[in-house]
Amino acid sequence: MSKNKKLLVVESPTKAKTIKGYLGKDFDVVASKGHIKDLPENKFGVSIKQGFKPYYIILPGKKKVVQEIQQKAKVSQEVFIGSDPDREGEAIAQHVKEVINKTDRKKNVKRVLFFEITKEEVKNAINNPQEIDINKVNAQQARRILDRIVGYMVSPVLWRILRKGLSAGRVQTVALRLICEREKERERFKPETYFLVKALFEKDGQKFEALLKTKGKLKDKTIVEDIKSKLSGLIGIVKTFKKDKKFITPYPPYKTSTLQQDASQKLGFTPKRTMQLAQELYEGVNIQGERKGLITYMRTDSVRISEKAINTIRKVIKDKFGSELLPLKPRKFKEKKIQIQGAHEAIRPTYPTITPSDIQNEIKKELFKLYNLIWKRALASQAKSAEEEHSKATIKVGEYIFEAQGKKVLFPGFYRILDYSPNYRQLPEMKAGDRVKLIDLNVEEKQTEPPARYTEATLIKALEANGVGRPSTYAPTLSTLYQRKYIIKQKGSLVPTELGMLVYEILIPRFKEIFDVEFTARMEEMLDKVENGEMTKEELLEQFYSRFKIELDNFIKESKEIKKELEVTEEKCRLCGAPLVIRWSKYGKFLACSRYPECKYTRPLEMEVVEDIKCPICGKDMVLREGRTGRFYACIDYPRCPGTLPYTTGVKCPECGGELIERKNKRGQVFYACSNYPKCKFTLSNKPVPIRCPKCGFNFLVVQKKGKKEIYKCIKCNSTFTKEEIGHG
Repeated sequence: MSKNKKLLVVESPTKAKTIKGYLGKDFDVVASKGHIKDLPENKFGVSIKQGFKPYYIILPGKKKVVQEIQQKAKVSQEVFIGSDPDREGEAIAQHVKEVINKTDRKKNVKRVLFFEITKEEVKNAINNPQEIDINKVNAQQARRILDRIVGYMVSPVLWRILRKGLSAGRVQTVALRLICEREKERERFKPETYFLVKALFEKDGQKFEALLKTKGKLKDKTIVEDIKSKLSGLIGIVKTFKKDKKFITPYPPYKTSTLQQDASQKLGFTPKRTMQLAQELYEGVNIQGERKGLITYMRTDSVRISEKAINTIRKVIKDKFGSELLPLKPRKFKEKKIQIQGAHEAIRPTYPTITPSDIQNEIKKELFKLYNLIWKRALASQAKSAEEEHSKATIKVGEYIFEAQGKKVLFPGFYRILDYSPNYRQLPEMKAGDRVKLIDLNVEEKQTEPPARYTEATLIKALEANGVGRPSTYAPTLSTLYQRKYIIKQKGSLVPTELGMLVYEILIPRFKEIFDVEFTARMEEMLDKVENGEMTKEELLEQFYSRFKIELDNFIKESKEIKKELEVTEEKCRLCGAPLVIRWSKYGKFLACSRYPECKYTRPLEMEVVEDIKCPICGKDMVLREGRTGRFYACIDYPRCPGTLPYTTGVKCPECGGELIERKNKRGQVFYACSNYPKCKFTLSNKPVPIRCPKCGFNFLVVQKKGKKEIYKCIKCNSTFTKEEIGHG
């Protein structure tokens, strides 16, 4: 490498590849591949006595990367670090600088910030380098130490009470708290039946619906039927009719939380997947043989768009959609009072002139969908407001008043960019005193609904609204809750598992302040103060730890008692007669002998004895158990007798005649495989059932889900059948 060359260190190989294309031969661009230093994985790594001093180590597997950076820095004329423009990126920059200065103390290392990866902005950043923001580094270190304190001090106590592999987290446990408390609200909720009376009227040949106005909910059906009988055959008289013009302002461009919410609701992407795709769009994709970063940095609290970008967006609106969609002045959105990191903008296209349709066939389908969402939202934010007419009528029928509402779009404005065409119901023109024909009365029986469970989108919205976490924490928090099996997704909603609810019930009463929503939000504000230089990280950590230590010490004292309350049952061990206790594994709850490890008897908590299948070793009954690879039959005297049999479907393998048995893969998904594996590798993803195909006579069918219904399919002739058609049910 020439001494005249310059070195740029970024954290991602993809980002390095894109930027290398912009900077040419004068630059060597290398990737650190994320963090090169962190706290040790198998040690606490923080000295509380020495003022919360962290002990960072070079991460395993990063020594070669560090050596490459050090060697190239030594022979470079100038060194720049272009890691992401946020706290994590600033910490990476500081650690890269430290390893460079360790072998070359005099080397001047400069920091460059890429808020978008375009040729112009990359060169502009290189020409205007700055120093590493040590306050931002301190804020990142403070967050890392906070999370290490909670994780390393609370999690081991949870392990002693329940099992290893569980975790508590400063933001994670608060998110779990929100989900569990919503579930408890739902459990306490008692639905009430009520009735709605709807009238169908007609005016000048146009039919419209109106709702009976009442002081409270109509809960007595006899009263409702009485109202209905009184109104039969009467004519409606219009009391009032009003029309108002409403201007609907477009939403601001995306920030991290709103992008994750919309991608979840509109595209079905998890927050983690959304951020992975956004990272790809930011770092660069191949467009007509050239690498381009298509969006600005995707971890941001800001809804600001630069003046230059606004001017380009306004020109695109005029060229693509017409000048009638362009407001007289650029639209500016107010920022919330929370910390806006650095000089961040909203998430917007870096090249607004590149429309989604221009690149639809050049990038992955998922990338296209996300870019389409971001592009439309950014352009719509600078378009004219939509104009709507809202109409409202009150109609008297006998002694009762009905209310009808209607809407219509007068001018679509930004709706046109979003391809949004609302399907509004309109009211006919009318005035006070007009007579309207009552065509029909309809009574609808309703039930009050419990508070809705959180979805990924609404949980992120709630965390942001409460000031819990920051853009970089939402996706990892949800991922951890799934990984720990604290929550599952049911029909798009987040539901706490039995384990998740148990962890919540153990932690929240004993950490009333540390896992309090408001306290966690105040900690985020204090981290912002550290970033702004208004507070030292040591002051923040001391304030947190002094409160945390009190609650932690009490938790440790109570842990043995908590464990006893959760464990003891009245059942006795079949081998030694000692009481059985409840234990947890990563597969769920089970019963174990209280004399473990002297006695190793275990069995499922809910044991299903299968009397028609006998143990192949001792001839006793067998029980259905669940293990790492799925369900299987085990001798009722396990572990004294090790007899086991596979959980069969009763269907023979079509390739070798073996039994098709139920198995489970590493992700916990059930599939069906031949018992002669690995000699026979036949598998099915759908459950086989011993029913002959009515069409071709093949010896089994498979069960498939189609919405809420089950259908039966033949894998030989591809015919499908309903339950009724095959007489199975």
